[in-house]
Amino acid sequence: FIVMRTFLDCRRGYPPEVKRKFASTTTTPFGRARLNMKLRVGIVGIPNIGKSTLFNALARKSIAEASNYPFCTIDPNVAPIAVPDEYLTRLGTLADSKRTVPATIEWVDVAGLAQGASRGEGLGNQFLGTVRECDAICHLVRAFEDRDITHVDGIVDPIADAEVINLELLLADAAHVERRLSRTTCVGEERLALETVAAGLENGIPARCIGLSDDAKFSIKSMGLLTLKPVLYAFNVDEIDFTFGREEALGRIKNIMESIQYCDPSNDLFAMVSAKLEEELSAMSKEEQEEYLASLEMDLAPDEDFEDYLSFKVLPLMAKDLLGLHVAYTGPGVPQERSRTTRAWLFRRHGLTAEGMAGRLHGDILKGFMRAEVAQAPGLVEYPNYNAAKDAGFIRTEGRDYDIETDDV
Repeated sequence: FIVMRTFLDCRRGYPPEVKRKFASTTTTPFGRARLNMKLRVGIVGIPNIGKSTLFNALARKSIAEASNYPFCTIDPNVAPIAVPDEYLTRLGTLADSKRTVPATIEWVDVAGLAQGASRGEGLGNQFLGTVRECDAICHLVRAFEDRDITHVDGIVDPIADAEVINLELLLADAAHVERRLSRTTCVGEERLALETVAAGLENGIPARCIGLSDDAKFSIKSMGLLTLKPVLYAFNVDEIDFTFGREEALGRIKNIMESIQYCDPSNDLFAMVSAKLEEELSAMSKEEQEEYLASLEMDLAPDEDFEDYLSFKVLPLMAKDLLGLHVAYTGPGVPQERSRTTRAWLFRRHGLTAEGMAGRLHGDILKGFMRAEVAQAPGLVEYPNYNAAKDAGFIRTEGRDYDIETDDV
């Protein structure tokens, strides 16, 4: 993120109390500074809609079993998915690094949620517990017809399917909040926040839509409320809609989004995916992929790459934006005898200073930390190496209170 240099002697064994102090800066997703946090996005939806197929497409390998029957997934599958980055490889080249390490977000393949999951039906308590541990939700909705793939209700209806999940999440939260409010230990800001949430849930309003302050959200963070989590809807279409009929399909999806109950169209994001198409492409060579896509008549501009439309490129970037995350880098400018790695880091923008970041990277860097050499990645990659950028005056020096910005190196 930042190329940092300490100007005083650094020794190992930094005092534990200082390490604890800076460990405490990794706090909450509601406005506090966090660096290199372990974030999770849970893929949810009704059974048999392609969640495991999409998960495998994101991971770009076969991890989860994808079968044509409900609840083929019981235990959640988890994989770290790299956030696509236009600068990381070029920064690694500039720094002559031996390796580059992308920022990642963990994605979780959650078993299908059935109607009644909020009451524990279909292992609902177990599955909802997995979702509570996630930071955001990717709500997969079936938007394709295929007689060979059974639908749990016998008919494909994206709006109804999405509303089943949204209602189950809402009912589960309502029961969870009611139990907590019945406790005498629920007092102060937590009680006020939960009473506001309870009133909203009773009227069918998800917790994320009722305008809670950051402090109110922080006071109930341990509840893991499902409807407080940001949501990314992914509409799973067939290969024809994804390629040849793309614009028309996107129009239908936009109309569906505006019709779904218990969602927040102004803040919830949506994307179009084709898990089946990605599964088929993964088994082909590059030449076979190009021939197949040409047969589907997908119209791409000369400077477009089909991969930019695929889930492993689209969804991680949308999840990053949904969670309010930014990327910064470390590596360039560090003497090669100390480090040969260029790494991307995720962070929440407000409240993370250069000194705070130094403490999060390593206690030795923090001791005696005075200032940091900083540059913006988009401009830095235009130079052949770090020293050339420095000689040109592109590298600036910032003090310990400098607030880290997106794309800082």
